Amino acid sequence: MRSTTCRGSNDQFLEEYHSQTAALIGAEETQRMYGYVLSPYQCRGCGYWHLRSETTRRQCMLCTDSALFLKDLYGTIVEAQETADRMRREKKIQLYVYKCPHSNGWHLTKTQPGSEKRRRG
Repeated sequence: MRSTTCRGSNDQFLEEYHSQTAALIGAEETQRMYGYVLSPYQCRGCGYWHLRSETTRRQCMLCTDSALFLKDLYGTIVEAQETADRMRREKKIQLYVYKCPHSNGWHLTKTQPGSEKRRRG
C-alpha cells in the first residue's frame, strides 16, 4: 500500500508495510524481480515499515535504459568503473563507462564507446 505521508528521495510516496515480515517479503520480491537490494526500516514519522536501498547509488532523472528504467548515476568515473568491473566478474556482463550528457556524473552501458548505434542517455 502506498503511504499518504512519507515520500522518498525521488519525491514519490513510499510503499508502506504494516509489519517487518511484510516489508522483508516485499524486499525479497523486489530483489527477485528487479535485482535491487532493499532493506526494511521502521519509519519514525508514520510508524509503518518502508524499504530503502542498501547502496548509495543515485538515479539520473533524465537518462533511461532500454527498458525505460532510470539509469544509475555514479559520482566519479572510478566508482562507475569499479561497478563495471564487479559486474564483469560477478555476472559476466561487459559494461562501459560514459559521461552523463545531463549532469556531472557517469553511467554504464552495454554498448562499446564510439559505437554509432549508442543513443545518448
